[in-house]
Amino acid sequence: MAKTDVTGTVTAFLHSKFKQDSYRTVVDLAKPEDAAKLIGARVVWARADGVKILGRVVRLHGSKGAVRVLWDRGFPPQALGTPVLIVP
Repeated sequence: MAKTDVTGTVTAFLHSKFKQDSYRTVVDLAKPEDAAKLIGARVVWARADGVKILGRVVRLHGSKGAVRVLWDRGFPPQALGTPVLIVP
């Protein structure tokens, strides 16, 4: 795969019956066919004022091209539904 950036949308936190994990989210990709090639890639979420949160793609999620992202710090719930940049 070439060194092109891929975009995605943060859709949900991973959770169990009683607990929500703010460090792990599900990201739907704009190009789902590239999902398997992006494992280990860096993910950047940027707020409008310049604050950035970094993460890493850790595995696939489902069969429709979504991936799981492990963030370096807690991901804010207000950011669900916002775009992220995935840098291979």
